[in-house]
Amino acid sequence: MQISTNLFYSNASNRLSKMGERASELQTQIATGKKIIKPSDDPAASQQIAELDRKDADAVVYGANMTLAGSLLNQADSVLGQIATQLNRATELTVQAATGTQTDATRKVIGTELKSIVESLVALANSKNVRGQPLFGNAAGGAAVATATDASGNTSFTFAAATPAVSEVPIADGQSVQATESAERIFDIGNKDNTLAMLTRLAAALTAGGDVSAVTSASLDGLNAATEKVADVQASVGARGARVDLQQQLLTTANTDRADLRGKLEQVDITDAVVQLQQMMTALSATQASFSKLSGLSLFDYLK
Repeated sequence: MQISTNLFYSNASNRLSKMGERASELQTQIATGKKIIKPSDDPAASQQIAELDRKDADAVVYGANMTLAGSLLNQADSVLGQIATQLNRATELTVQAATGTQTDATRKVIGTELKSIVESLVALANSKNVRGQPLFGNAAGGAAVATATDASGNTSFTFAAATPAVSEVPIADGQSVQATESAERIFDIGNKDNTLAMLTRLAAALTAGGDVSAVTSASLDGLNAATEKVADVQASVGARGARVDLQQQLLTTANTDRADLRGKLEQVDITDAVVQLQQMMTALSATQASFSKLSGLSLFDYLK
C-alpha cells in the first residue's frame, strides 16, 4: 500500500493542530475559570446563561424598586403614626372642651391648640418623600393638601386629585405595589366631610364661645371616625410593607438559585481541567516527537 507523503504530513498536522487547540482551550478555561469561552462551545448552555443574564438585570431593577417602595412605605407608616398622635391629642382636647367646667376663655385656648393641630396635620400630609415629592400626593407630584382662606377668614382644604392615582412600583414580573397613600383617603371621614374641615369648624366654634355641646359631640364622633380611618390606612400600609419584605426574600433566594445554576453551567472544574491539560501536553509532546522521528526517515531506512 502506498502512503502519500502529503497525506502523512496533512494528517499529522491536523492532529497536532487539534491537540494544540484543545490544550489552548484548557489553558483559557483554567485562566478564566469558565468552561464556556464562546457560545459555540455549548449553544444550549450559552442560551441558558443569556436568560440568566436577563433575569439578573431584571432582579437589579426590581431590587432597587423594592428598596424604594420599602422606604416610602416605612416613611408613610411613620407619618401616619404622627397623624394618629395628633388626632389623639385633638380627641383629648375635645373631651376637655365638652366638660361643663370650661369657660369661654379656656375653650378659646383649646380652640387655638386645635388650629395648631390642623396646621400640623396639613404639614404632615405634605411631607416630602425620598424623591422630593409629596408623600401623600398623586402620581403627578402635586401637593397632597392645599389650603385657602376667604375674606371672612374661613379656611378650606383641597386634596390632590385622585387622577392620576398614587403611583405603583413594579416589584416583580406582573406585580407592583402602591408605595404610599393619598391624603384624601387618610382624612376622609364620610358624608363628604374630612378631618381637617371638621377640626377647623370645632376650633372656630370654641373660639367663638357660647354653647358648644352640639359641635363637640359631633366632633367626637368625627374624631373616632378619623382615628379609625388612619388606623385602617396604616394597617394597609403595613401589609404592603410586609409584602415587599417577602418579595425581597424571594428575590434573594432566586438570585442565589440563579448563581448556583450559572456556576454549574459555566464554571470549570479547575482540578479536572489541569489533569486534562497535563495529559494533553504529554500526548502532544509524544506526538510531536513521533512525527519528528518519522518525518526524518527515508525509504532506505525502511529497507534496512
